[in-house]
Amino acid sequence: MEFIRCERDGQLLVVTMARGKANALNSAMVEELISVIFDAAANVDVAAIVLASDRPKFFSGGFDVVEVFQYDRERMTDFFGRFIDLYEKMLRLPKPLVAAVSGHAYAGGAFLALGCDVRVMADGKFGFALNEINLGMTLPPGMIRLAIHRAGVRTGWDLVAGGKSLTPERSLEVGLAAEVVEPEAVLECAKAHARDLADKPPLTFASIKKHFLAVTGHHPTGNDREWLEHFIDHWFSDETMRRKDALIQSMNR
Repeated sequence: MEFIRCERDGQLLVVTMARGKANALNSAMVEELISVIFDAAANVDVAAIVLASDRPKFFSGGFDVVEVFQYDRERMTDFFGRFIDLYEKMLRLPKPLVAAVSGHAYAGGAFLALGCDVRVMADGKFGFALNEINLGMTLPPGMIRLAIHRAGVRTGWDLVAGGKSLTPERSLEVGLAAEVVEPEAVLECAKAHARDLADKPPLTFASIKKHFLAVTGHHPTGNDREWLEHFIDHWFSDETMRRKDALIQSMNR
């Protein structure tokens, strides 16, 4: 794979993102992540997964502005549909999935972390933000429900509707982060959480996770693809296009 590195550590599979400066997500990287997650779900030798980054100070900066913002309607529909497939599979994976958030996590990158069962964050001046609204982008209901599920209603509103960035300390306070540790300790701490969950009876863990999601209002199999056309219409609306163009222009200055 070009952008994803996979390593075994006993019963753990460590999936490390490695693309550019900030692990910006494009079509190829999303496809690689889907392949890895789906394969791990079916592999009886993998008891838990850790999603990590080898980019200094970044977990993931979200969608690749330079590439993804240039996708036409057909390609964007395919790309975002596959991104939905990815985070819905992550959320419903019948195995423990832990995020080693070793730096900034923005937009699509933050949703990757939200799709994990546990988040370990690096201490420092890092941000965790769902800043789509600042670019005039809407979100499917499942994404909004996921933010509420992980951070609570009040903080979920601040993330989704306010576009606010949370510090690691604040993430810990609201329960979004399980632990905040020094950057060099994030991966090992995430592995420790993954091993702890992997030691639970696997069938029982899978059952409880499934029921937990149901009780908290998540669709049994995921249904954000039903909102895909609405998302794409909004993505190409005049309001959103102006915001995206302004962002690209600011990056070129």
